[in-house]
Amino acid sequence: MVIEAAVGYGLIMIIALLMLRASASVSTAQQWTVTQSMTDVYLTRESALGNRVPFADLTGGDSQWPTYPNVSESTVTIGKLPGAQPVTALLRRTKRPDENNLPETGGQGTETSNPGAMEGWKLQSFLVYRVGSREYVKSRTVFRVR
Repeated sequence: MVIEAAVGYGLIMIIALLMLRASASVSTAQQWTVTQSMTDVYLTRESALGNRVPFADLTGGDSQWPTYPNVSESTVTIGKLPGAQPVTALLRRTKRPDENNLPETGGQGTETSNPGAMEGWKLQSFLVYRVGSREYVKSRTVFRVR
């Protein structure tokens, strides 16, 4: 009788472990979907910020988007999972001048190729985040001209 009880207990433990593994697999897929939505929303916000920042702030020395090859990095909270578990990511920003900008604004343009002295900047934002053991990167680019 003791042997039968031990075998029964062993089978119950095996079934419990299989159920635990299946539920962990399902929650990982849900976490991935929720995290994708959070990162998309955060990068939409980042694009909106890039479109509305004043040009003087954009080209100033203390710009949130430093000129490439410089990159600003900050850890941001992009949302919370069920149970109030925060989801964080690394936000990297940089900007690149348009090639036709005049030399004083970082380009290689001339008075002939750019007679209106137009100035263009490509603002790039990269969001680096993890889901489980994998690391992902999403980016958004905004082109500003004046």
